[in-house]
Parts: sequence; C-alpha cells; structure tokens
Amino acid sequence: MSNSQNYKRLDVWLVDNKYFSSRNVASNAISLGSVSVNGEAVQKSSTKITQFDVVTIDISEKHYVSRAANKLKYLVTKTKIDVERKTCIDLGASTGGFTQILLEFGASKIYAIDVGYEQMANQLRKDQRVINMDRTDARDIGRDIIQQSSIITADLSFISLRKVLGQIVNLSNIGTTFCVLFKPQFEVGQKEITKNGIVKNTEIVWSTLQSFKHWLENMNIGNIKIFKSPILGKEGNQEWLVYGERI
Repeated sequence: MSNSQNYKRLDVWLVDNKYFSSRNVASNAISLGSVSVNGEAVQKSSTKITQFDVVTIDISEKHYVSRAANKLKYLVTKTKIDVERKTCIDLGASTGGFTQILLEFGASKIYAIDVGYEQMANQLRKDQRVINMDRTDARDIGRDIIQQSSIITADLSFISLRKVLGQIVNLSNIGTTFCVLFKPQFEVGQKEITKNGIVKNTEIVWSTLQSFKHWLENMNIGNIKIFKSPILGKEGNQEWLVYGERI
C-alpha cells in the first residue's frame, strides 16, 4: 500500500508538469482524446499514473473535427482570451471546430448554433457542456442566451457577418468578447467572385475588411484586432480573424 502515494491523477500530473494551465483545461484535452498513457488514448481525468508511465500529448490537427479549429486556436492564442469557465456562443458551429477549441481552452458551456442539421461531430454532440442548437438561425437567438454569454464566435457561410451580428451585438453585455472569421467571398459582393469562389482583387478585400471594422466600431465594438488566418479557406481565399470587445 505504501506505493499508492506514488500514484497521481492524470489531470493533476499534466498541470504539475506545465503541460496545461489548470486541471479544467487539462481535463478538456483528455476528454477530446489528446492525451495518451503508454500509447493508449485515455479520456478520464481521474486515470492514475506513476513516474514509470509514459504520457504523450498530441494537439495536432488530426484531433480536431475541422480545419476551422486551428483558425480559432490561433486567434485565442494571439489575443490571450480567457475562455476558462466562460459561457460562449458559437455561431455557424457546423461540425464543431470552433466549439472544440472553446472546450479545449476551458469553456463551461457553449451554445452551438447552426441552420444545418446533424452536422456536429458525435464527440462534441455528446459533451454535456455543448448545447447543440441545430436548425437555428443565429438571428433568432433569444436575449437570455446572448446576455449570459461572455464570448461569441462566428464562422458563417453564404451570409455576410453584418446581417447576423447586428442584433446580437446590440443585445450583448458590455465586455463581451467577439471572435469572428471574415470570409471575403461572402462579404465583397457577387461580382467580385470568380466561378471557383475566389476573390482575386485584394484591394477590394482589404477595403471591405476595413469597412467591416468601421461597422463594428459604430456598433460599439472596441479594441479591435485583425489577424491574417494561418489557414486558407476551402476555396483558397485568404481569410481574416477579427477580435473585438463590446464597449
């Protein structure tokens, strides 16, 4: 029985060894299958390990349900957003790439909104922290959901961000963080898009992006930061990650 003192919970071990900032964040990584012990993925934070066990952490793209995950992860990392224990809204959740990153960084609850149906990955659909609201137009979200949320993300397709964010911004609390993906093919107008969905005129893209920034400012969004997405869109367009705070 004396050896029992050498056992340590996996989530505690990960924090003690500086792999994650807190047990909550470590537990999220474990539940997403990113942590292996002796070559086997584990999904229980309470798993007991000793100094003789080999623990590996894999946060590569293969563990994410979509390419979009790495886009939001880049923005969260660059801006040092505090996601832990926050209630969030993910607009245009689709398979759940953004949702997955919010969980990885410690969100306590996420309202995953999408007009589509049954797109979200099963592993996220089963997560009790995810409120899966498919077949829901983002413009129909109730005031109660918006006002209890500290972080709102958006990865929308086939509609301009302005058409969706207006009412949501107006109903949001001061201090709410917005993280949105600016996709030029849905913002510049149909005449600027090739048959393959590419926007070739970079000047138009930039002016439209700046116009969107000014629109956000007029909507009382401040501390705006814009980053070039490290990953191109599916069609090959350069996308932009936009951060802002309700003031």
